Amino acid sequence: MSKIVPNDNLTYLFYWCCERMNIFWKRYNGEQQPWTSDEILQQYKFTNVYRVLDRSSQYMLRNVIYNGKQYSSEDMFFRILLYKHFNLPDTWDALIKEFGDVTYDTGWENIARFLDDRIEHEVIYSNAFMLTGWFYSLPEYANIRGASKHRGYFEVFKRRIFDNGKVDAFLNAASFEELFNMFKELEPFSDFMSQQYCLDLNYSPLYNFTENDFVVTGPGSKRGIQFAFKGDHKNDGETVLQWTQEHFEELMNKFCEDTGMIWNPLPWEPVPTLTNLQNCFCELSKYAKCMGVQFKKNTKGRLKNVYTTPKSEIPYMFPRKWNVEMPLKGQIETYK
Repeated sequence: MSKIVPNDNLTYLFYWCCERMNIFWKRYNGEQQPWTSDEILQQYKFTNVYRVLDRSSQYMLRNVIYNGKQYSSEDMFFRILLYKHFNLPDTWDALIKEFGDVTYDTGWENIARFLDDRIEHEVIYSNAFMLTGWFYSLPEYANIRGASKHRGYFEVFKRRIFDNGKVDAFLNAASFEELFNMFKELEPFSDFMSQQYCLDLNYSPLYNFTENDFVVTGPGSKRGIQFAFKGDHKNDGETVLQWTQEHFEELMNKFCEDTGMIWNPLPWEPVPTLTNLQNCFCELSKYAKCMGVQFKKNTKGRLKNVYTTPKSEIPYMFPRKWNVEMPLKGQIETYK
């Protein structure tokens, strides 16, 4: 393990966190654009500092988890699993319109047939991350070779979670890490995707794990760490995240003192959780790419997702077990 020594680029992490939250609060307060003079942040789409504030997370909280209806534990698990697989509100809206509601009894095949038709004229997957069908080549999945992506993944979910009764083991996971490892055993799931499913499930009443006990660094986060720290940290990124969290308050205070910028976090999480920091380092790598940093040879310094102002405002809500509420509009002062 390399000694953890930041380089000068680490200041960009604190800059990005401050500026991204300032943009968030300006928009939340109803201020007019532009919300930033940073051309990169004006032009390209970045997630929030806090994952729960992102539009897809907010949609899931309101429409999938806390929609006013009561569900069995198995149905709640199924609903979150299904939504997360596509991660696209339009797809969930279409399923609700078609079936009235979505539970395990709706049936994999009924959902698959509906999506077979929809995919002919509509996008059904978010472009936030890429899912591949590499596992089709495995002998045990020979029967689904040539099937659509959603049918392939449905087969994995059915075979490895529901048909064999393992859903009970998932529901009884005693820790974030145990739940993560169960997803990691499924053929299609990388460390990153396993963590994403766990985070969404942990928003629900099914679990109450802390986001500080366990974290894994995804590819983007590893690039951000590479940009901000000396040495090779490909294999100990989690340790770097822990170091950053332990020193976050000290380093952020110094950064704000030196630059005059202001750190306006969510009031109940002034130091981001490990999972949120993992996300921040991923966004740092995207920001660095826009500045011209090349992490791979022959790669261009731009992002695919250009920012467009969403048509609708978000009525923010949070997992009920958190017992938190957004500040009143205008309560958080922003800076120029």
